[in-house]
Amino acid sequence: MDKKERSELSAQLSEIIDYYIKIMPHPDQHQPSLFNNQYNIRDKIDVLERILEILRIENRHLYNNFPMEIFIQGSVDLNQDGLQLIEPQKCRRLGSGTRSIQLQPKLLLFLLFRHNYKKDDVYNIIEDFIETIWDHLNILDFKKTKTGVFRCFTNTRFAAYKLRDYGLLKFTKEEAFKTWKLSLPGILVAVDAMEEKNWHVPPIPTQAGHELHPCIRGAFENLLTFNDFIKRLALVCQPNVSVFNEFERSLKIAYPLLQDYWSTLKDPSLKKEVRLEQSKEKLKQLEDDSEIEKFYKHFTSCLNVGDIKSLKWS
Repeated sequence: MDKKERSELSAQLSEIIDYYIKIMPHPDQHQPSLFNNQYNIRDKIDVLERILEILRIENRHLYNNFPMEIFIQGSVDLNQDGLQLIEPQKCRRLGSGTRSIQLQPKLLLFLLFRHNYKKDDVYNIIEDFIETIWDHLNILDFKKTKTGVFRCFTNTRFAAYKLRDYGLLKFTKEEAFKTWKLSLPGILVAVDAMEEKNWHVPPIPTQAGHELHPCIRGAFENLLTFNDFIKRLALVCQPNVSVFNEFERSLKIAYPLLQDYWSTLKDPSLKKEVRLEQSKEKLKQLEDDSEIEKFYKHFTSCLNVGDIKSLKWS
């Protein structure tokens, strides 16, 4: 079942559901309907799913044991005689959807656009991130794991944990356990990703040999000078660029530390454990500097990237 077939089936089912399922207020109800009388197809799908949940409970069959991978390789015929599933002649391996490492660059970009959300819990971040990159995911990304969570939600968490391990997300008690917040190197990567002006999830070879996406490891290659470093930060801070003059001394300390950090990330001779340990050491020097931390707070308070909802990116 390819994308076109799924779209055609969806259109047919939507028409049937819309026709047969009605959501009616109680005849004696004087308050507005729970659905505000807006009986759209999404409401009706929700009602149908609740009905199927009752059927599952009554049959003591809570989990769907029909593999998604087999189902999408078959075909569905929906006509006046009913619905018929035709099993695939031969099943092939489809993989497991978009890998968590592929999500890393665009997750950093997404967090850059949400920098001014005061209280943003992790679940809301994941939900809105998936909605943003939806068109670049495949159907297997929406397979539910044994815990009942969509695979793409779980992989987004894994992506964030790895970014946090390497210091691209802040790791304090406040940020790590309640929300995800970009660190200074995380912002640099996000601004680099912003130049592409799309939400395309970049591919990566099956055997990557690294825990961070190549787009992240290469994000510092164009920052050959201190001025390049400042120009990239200024792209998301204009017109309030006075912060760079005010904290010039701190930035001149931060730049070489960031160069060392990126050199560590790109060093192919280092084992994974050593690379992780050394990158953390470099960032600790950065975060332990009170003046650099002051710059970070001032800089993030004047970030100017606009509203993600107004973007026309595909």
